[in-house]
This record gives sequence, C-alpha cells and structure tokens, in this order.
Amino acid sequence: MGTIYYMQNDTNKNQNPDSNQEAGTPPSDTQNDPDNQEVPANIPTPDLNGDWPLKQNPSEKSDTDEHWTSVITVFPKPIIPCYFCDTSEYGLVRFLNAAAGYDPFQIYINKQLAVNGLDNGDMSQYGRVSTKMQTVTVEGQNGYVYLEKQIEVSLGQAMTVAVINSDTGLEIMEIMDEYCNGGINTGCFRVCNLSITNRKVNVFLNGGVLTFKEVDYKEVTGFKYLKTGFYLVSVISSNVQSENILLSSNIYIRGNASYTLYVFNWSNTMNAIRILIVEDRRN
Repeated sequence: MGTIYYMQNDTNKNQNPDSNQEAGTPPSDTQNDPDNQEVPANIPTPDLNGDWPLKQNPSEKSDTDEHWTSVITVFPKPIIPCYFCDTSEYGLVRFLNAAAGYDPFQIYINKQLAVNGLDNGDMSQYGRVSTKMQTVTVEGQNGYVYLEKQIEVSLGQAMTVAVINSDTGLEIMEIMDEYCNGGINTGCFRVCNLSITNRKVNVFLNGGVLTFKEVDYKEVTGFKYLKTGFYLVSVISSNVQSENILLSSNIYIRGNASYTLYVFNWSNTMNAIRILIVEDRRN
C-alpha cells in the first residue's frame, strides 16, 4: 500500500540528534531527546485506510493565509499483464505532475498511453516497464507534444518520473525510489525539491529533531531515520531575508516504510508551493 499526503499553500510570504544519521545506521532507542521518544500507547494510530475530504485548489489571486490540506490514500494494484513489457525483465515506473501553469497531461511510453489526465499534484500508480531505454512523451489533452525524452528502466528497480518546470519550459526528472529498511520501529524520510521559484528550502520535523537544510532545486536528499510516531513537518524558505514557514503538516511515520516529501509549485510565483508526502512500503 502507498499513502500520499498532499498539502498546498497560496501565501507569498537546535538541536538535531539525527541530522547526520545515514540510512545504514538506525537511530538508537536509548536517546533521551523527548522529541525522539516513542509515541505513547494511548495515542491512536490514524486510520490511513479511511476516506479523507479533499479541498479545491486555491485561487492564484487569493490573499488569504489559509493552508489547504488534504490526504489522499491510494492502493497500488498489480498491473497484469505487463503493459509496457516485451521481455520477462522489467522495472517499475510511476509519474508525478509537479509542473505549474499547464492543463493536465497525457503520458505515453513508446507511443502507448500510460496515464491520462495527470494534473498538477497528481501521482500515478506504478506500472511494469521493460528494462531498457524507453521513450516518454508528455502531451496536452489536445495532442500537443510538450516533450519527448528517453529514460532507462533498471531491472527490479522502481522510479518516479516527475514532470517539472524548468528555465526553458517543461522537463522530466528521473527519481530512483530506493527502499530504506528501518525495521519495525523506524521509518525513513527524504526530501526532493522540484520548485522552480524556491530553489533552496529547509525542511524541519518537530522543530529540529530532523532537518534538511538548503535543499536545492532538483536535489533528492538521502534517507534519514525517524522513530515511529507523529511529527510536524515544516517547509521553510531558506532566503536569508525571509525565513518564513511556507507550510506545515502533521504526519505519522510508520515502521519499515519510506517517505519522500516532494516540494513543487502550484503557481509560478515565489512561495506558491505544494508538498506531497509519499509513503512507500515494500511487500
């Protein structure tokens, strides 16, 4: 199962015990930092299988500071037969639309439709794709071809192909979805900044229990470990003249799960960003 947490924002405006922790060394259970303690047993685990209300996208002309928040739960299903395979060897590919200012896309793999109506902030399920060079085509609903690019699909590996804004228009970026095995009491967290306007962001969990500083545009950080429990995730501008919190969200970290926080734009203006937190669990 994969769970997608999704936030958006329309505003225009230290202690770090785990900040150097790499994915090969889980955090010690003996740390005394109160932010790193296990969640008490009387705090219920959220129902990640329930239905969650969605809200409409904010207007680009809005001057409110309200944060729109929604949680989307998806249940990836096996794709049988292997739609984009012509051999017995394949990898997994999914698509993310992180581009602002465009109508929904149609995505093709070797001229075969893979995803239809992929809007800003949408992510597809994984599909099986042959392990070789494949041509990805991004089209508008009217058939206009925005770009074509080859990607390399690796045997047994999973990747997210993100459609993003660049200085010259649209671009696609390949993001390897590495699995981080933290164990039953530990999850893994990383950040990917795809915002064309906020090219450096800081991400704090629980005010500094885990930090990712000055994450560059198109950078994918390594995984860091977190104990299971509830956390407050804050995305902050790294502009030295304006270190405003752009948005924040609560998240429950589950054991043996990997989390990627994507930062991208809903409008091509400064600080008009969204975040998408994707949970991946390997069966």
